[in-house]
Amino acid sequence: MALKTKLYSIILFLVFAVFLTGCGSDEASSGNGGASSDTIRIGLQAPMSGDNAQYGDEMKNGAELAFKSINDNGGINGKKLELLVGDDKATPSEAVAVVNKMVINDKAKAIIGGYNSSPTIASQEVSGKNQVLHVNMGASPELSKLSNDYLFRIILTGSVYVPAVMEYMTEEKKVKKVVSLYENTDYGVTMYEAAEDSAGSLGMEFIANETYNPGDKNFSAQLSKIKKLKPDAVMIVGLYNEVALISQQAKQAGLDVQFFSPDDSMYSEQLISLGGDAVEGHIFASMLNLNMDTEDMNEFKKLAKENDVKVEANTAIAYDAAMTIAKAFEEGGDSPDKVRDAYANTDYNGVTGPIKFDKNGDRSNKPMIMQVKGGEFIVIQEQE
Repeated sequence: MALKTKLYSIILFLVFAVFLTGCGSDEASSGNGGASSDTIRIGLQAPMSGDNAQYGDEMKNGAELAFKSINDNGGINGKKLELLVGDDKATPSEAVAVVNKMVINDKAKAIIGGYNSSPTIASQEVSGKNQVLHVNMGASPELSKLSNDYLFRIILTGSVYVPAVMEYMTEEKKVKKVVSLYENTDYGVTMYEAAEDSAGSLGMEFIANETYNPGDKNFSAQLSKIKKLKPDAVMIVGLYNEVALISQQAKQAGLDVQFFSPDDSMYSEQLISLGGDAVEGHIFASMLNLNMDTEDMNEFKKLAKENDVKVEANTAIAYDAAMTIAKAFEEGGDSPDKVRDAYANTDYNGVTGPIKFDKNGDRSNKPMIMQVKGGEFIVIQEQE
């Protein structure tokens, strides 16, 4: 009886497995299923809803601009590029589900995203195992330690951003005592740890650390503690919506101190629109300058204007991610290994400047230092 029950269970399992396989095949051959032979599908893993939705929209705009430009000019080796958009909701579990569907069901050949570090760290397990090129915008230094040959980072790492801004703050602003206020995520924690590592050799000291959760609206408790400590500066590690809120609430609390951030996560007109006078003087390291007068930047802005797309840092970065992926497929054809190798050897002048990758798949150029002045983003130290 036990044997019969066991055999019956096995049969049921196999039938269920065949049913699932059949469903997957149907989806792959129609609608949002597998791509036709004259199409290359590229997935966008990004936060399209929730508190981070604006970043996902900016990334989507950039990728769409790039693919429109490419497709209007004949595509890649006679094939059109198709963008698949998946909402990872800025969470690891959703990111895994999104990338799994794109890769397994929709037959995406490459992934752009995620925007946040934790979802990227989780989802790259899926893309890596399936030999799918994955070009992300996560800032966490942890991404450099992953053993995934198909994972590349189109932005600079915290290990590049952080020393640059820390050196500027000590040498140019003579900062000695700092308090950190960072979001309680992989991104926030690792960026703070990188800053702490840099501080000792520069004669800077973190005298206290405060955290917050993404989506928080009230920072009065943290700011009250910081005000009592009277630091020379406060390092905020977060995104522009929260940086704007923190700056406004600090001004209301009478906290008059130099704010700075390790990277350009706040490089958006929305920071100034939301923060107003409170974000004036904010300093950060940046990999790009949207005011550059270059052929690539001017062409990008022209394309954006023609398609009624607002020029934002994340739009430009995603645009470059899409353009470099297209170039890799043009060189690598249908072979995942050749596409990967072509991407690893990228030597491309994009909207965001020269693009090359090191042995870890990280972008290798140096940042500039920027500041909000007169309601604009101004370069206060050029790239070396």
